Amino acid sequence: MAEHYDFFEKVQEMNEDKLIEEMQSLNKKLFSIRKEGGIRQQVENMLSIVQDRYNTLLALKRLEADKTPDVLNIGEIEEVVVIPDYSDQELITYFSSFYSGDKISSKQKLQKPVTGTAKTTPPIITPADRPIQTDGLGDIPVFGSKK
Repeated sequence: MAEHYDFFEKVQEMNEDKLIEEMQSLNKKLFSIRKEGGIRQQVENMLSIVQDRYNTLLALKRLEADKTPDVLNIGEIEEVVVIPDYSDQELITYFSSFYSGDKISSKQKLQKPVTGTAKTTPPIITPADRPIQTDGLGDIPVFGSKK
């Protein structure tokens, strides 16, 4: 009975030099085989396994040689939090003048925030300002009409 031969396990046990030798021998075999044969595909797959293992070994070597730390120290950040200290009287005066519009704000010259002015609020267009033109459109039902 034939002994079981696993090419993948053989390749996993090879070092770099043996992997290079195996790649060279598989390349020689590959160029001597006709293109349409099934054996050519098998040799290509074997070559792919050897190349993958070789690339893995090179990547592992690079990782071992890399001495940079996992986390880069880019410096320190200083956080400054400024919390204004308003007295109760200032808050009450401000909000009462804002919502009531009394004379306190004019005496203390408080600036009201812009909420809605002629510059910021678009004009409201009502149907009375701009009636809908229905000429040539046919019978359009008007909801709420008693026709």
